[in-house]
Amino acid sequence: MSRILVICSFAALLLSIDTASANQSDWRQARLACADVGIDPGSAAFGQCVIDLYYSLWNAQNEPER
Repeated sequence: MSRILVICSFAALLLSIDTASANQSDWRQARLACADVGIDPGSAAFGQCVIDLYYSLWNAQNEPER
């Protein structure tokens, strides 16, 4: 029984690492997209662009199917 618990815990850990990696990739892509349109990376507008883009895409990807 304890072996099953250890295996399940390890699987959950691996899944959380994969999700974190995908999350970092999404943030990186949002930063690159905002830089590509010419927004200065040091400006407040850049930070707002990254946040808005990331969450807009997240909402679109996680929208419940109808």
